[in-house]
Amino acid sequence: MTKLLLTILFGSLMFAAASGCSNNGNVIGPNENSNVTFNITQEITQTGSMQFMFKPGTDIKISQITSKLPAEQFSDTLTYGNPNYLYSKDTTYIINRYVNVYAGQQWIFEFTGTVPGSNTQYNKAINYTVQ
Repeated sequence: MTKLLLTILFGSLMFAAASGCSNNGNVIGPNENSNVTFNITQEITQTGSMQFMFKPGTDIKISQITSKLPAEQFSDTLTYGNPNYLYSKDTTYIINRYVNVYAGQQWIFEFTGTVPGSNTQYNKAINYTVQ
């Protein structure tokens, strides 16, 4: 009985540790590229809205970012006019500002674009938990 309880406890702790991560990248769609990564951060603005930002893990081109809050069936797609603009790995960029954002909400940020040099397309989804 003790072994069973320890196994359940250990499994629960591992699940909690894995699901508690606030920034988790997943490749979506047919254009997989494991070298494409993004770090998502947040900041409350002076007006009280939540501003989400990203920093690419490598220099990258972005044609579209979709911000989703599945629990509220909310989706906001931003299409960039210059898909050849190179986003630097050394810079943090603003995605957008949103109101009524609360700690614990599970957002998904989907990035679409091309990898410089090879010009291969990628789709990358980042799961983010608001802090």
